[in-house]
Amino acid sequence: MILSSIFFMSLFIFSCEKDPTSAIIQDVLVDQTGNSAATVKATILDDNGALKSAKLFFKASTGTTFKSVDLAGTVNGVFSAKIDSFPLGTEVSYYIEAINSEDLTTVYPTGAPTIVEKFTSGVASNSTLFVNEVFSNGTKSPDTSNPDWAEIYNSGTTAVDLTGYAIQDDVSKPAAKRFIKAGLSVPAKGFLIIHTEVNNEQAVEGTGSFGLSTTNSDGVTLFNAKGQVVNRLEYSAPSAGQPTGTPNKSWGRFADGTATIGWMVPTKGTANTAVTPN
Repeated sequence: MILSSIFFMSLFIFSCEKDPTSAIIQDVLVDQTGNSAATVKATILDDNGALKSAKLFFKASTGTTFKSVDLAGTVNGVFSAKIDSFPLGTEVSYYIEAINSEDLTTVYPTGAPTIVEKFTSGVASNSTLFVNEVFSNGTKSPDTSNPDWAEIYNSGTTAVDLTGYAIQDDVSKPAAKRFIKAGLSVPAKGFLIIHTEVNNEQAVEGTGSFGLSTTNSDGVTLFNAKGQVVNRLEYSAPSAGQPTGTPNKSWGRFADGTATIGWMVPTKGTANTAVTPN
């Protein structure tokens, strides 16, 4: 009887022991200023105590071999690591691997390294803002009646604050970056005009300025407050009569915020009309 009780008690204790569990990786995000070295952050949870390792693997998406760096942090908290900087516009692939004290491995995303997360260096993701239209045949100083301008369009359903945002034609000339005045926003489905050379009534601050060419290829890039590219609208060298013909032409998207672009009759601050054949 005693032996039987001991047996069943041992069986009960054994059955109550939990199987070891794997770590959980969640809340992963990429934080980057401009196209400098990005920081990847993740929350890693585990019931088994300290992790044996937590690593971030990354490469240019066109590359063949992943590099790895250790993620620094405390279990059941936020881990982070910096990766190499990549040229502006480079697509970067990455994944995270955590091994806990039970030698159980967790990867994020599930299926890594066959399946990976990606971001584009120096380029903001999921923005609703577009450089929607640009006009290059504006008046030149001292005539400030109608200088060159760029139109920003917000395709989203909520207003976007442009504090810290800027526009620029040539990204290799940071001194020309034209900062948008703090506190300005683009309303949902709305527009904001930024004059590129002359301070207009409300839109810019600082000394940066640039003109848009009527004879060569050119364009306007919109940067967010972290210096990341939000959107760019670019045109090839204009043909005869564009943009200096009668009437003058602007270069824009039709419909607003789409990839269809071409010369059009300017619609400054309002919805664009159909493009004109080049």
